[in-house]
Amino acid sequence: MQRWPARVTISRALAYLGLVGLVILFLWLTLRVDLVIFGGVLFAISLRRAAETLSRLTRLPVGWSLLAVVLLILAFFSAVGWFFSQAIASQIQQLSEQLPAAAHKVGTMISQSSIGQTLMQHVNTGPVQTSPAGVLQSVFGVAVNVVEVVGGVIVIVFLTLYFAAEAGRYAGGLVRLVPPAHRARAAEVLHETANAIWYWMLGRLFSMTVLGIMTAVGLWLLGVPLPVALGFLAGIMIFVPYLGSIASAIPSVVIAASIDLTLAAYVIALYLGVHVVEGYILVPLVQRRVVHLPPALTLSAQIILGVLAGFLGLLFATPLVAAGLVLVRMIYIEGVLGDRGTGDPARSESGCPDGALPT
Repeated sequence: MQRWPARVTISRALAYLGLVGLVILFLWLTLRVDLVIFGGVLFAISLRRAAETLSRLTRLPVGWSLLAVVLLILAFFSAVGWFFSQAIASQIQQLSEQLPAAAHKVGTMISQSSIGQTLMQHVNTGPVQTSPAGVLQSVFGVAVNVVEVVGGVIVIVFLTLYFAAEAGRYAGGLVRLVPPAHRARAAEVLHETANAIWYWMLGRLFSMTVLGIMTAVGLWLLGVPLPVALGFLAGIMIFVPYLGSIASAIPSVVIAASIDLTLAAYVIALYLGVHVVEGYILVPLVQRRVVHLPPALTLSAQIILGVLAGFLGLLFATPLVAAGLVLVRMIYIEGVLGDRGTGDPARSESGCPDGALPT
């Protein structure tokens, strides 16, 4: 009789381990699909929270507010596209023409330098063999990737609209999967996770706008060609922290280096200064309302998911970390370990009420 509880405990532990293993295997096999679904949830939370904010301000029903938000977003992008179509389109066209030429010029300059010649001696420069089958395979691979990206975007758009329109139903369904005694806590966990994603999205949009404008103005003052297109590109790529910031600087540096190496040094200093402003001014202001994202953890997640899932993994790695930190804190640290200390720097300051459903 004394050994029976031990057997039950061991059996239950083995069952939990097996269940966790099956869940991990399922997520591994469906990783890209899971990321597409998470993208829909991410943007649906943003739409729903914006609609709720508009509903509080205008006293409209949430459904009509959601429709108004969607129409406002469409109108905003249409107006921006119409207003900047000529300037940005012409600059992007010039950028697509000048960037390969600038890269070739920089490559020639490097190969003619003593350091470049030394490096070239250690690089295997054998002849590249091509065949019609190889070319066809490359073209087919590019076409498949394009179709995959476009299909993913379409699915994310529809998931966003469906999740945002019936957020309460989906959240309530998740909560009902939990035993009744823990449903209030489950609702609180979902609400806090939605808060973290919402404030992260607000912070990203704010940073993208400010840093894109700062980059464009700085490049214009330095006399770098195509400042609007390069600033627009920088603002878009900053959606992916750290790695996106580094990648956004490459076209500007290459174009500046094709003109003058001193100008390229100034451009590098500009990007460093812009991201110092982001790291020491914008991020601390934004993170008063969101969970703190450790840079090493964020970079590790970006690298791992980028390798496993490609572009989608790199795109959604950071919001996944933001949501994951909340789940670990509330489910494991507070729920399992019983540590509910309020001094945790990773704790969100959203102050949601107990039992509130994420809508």
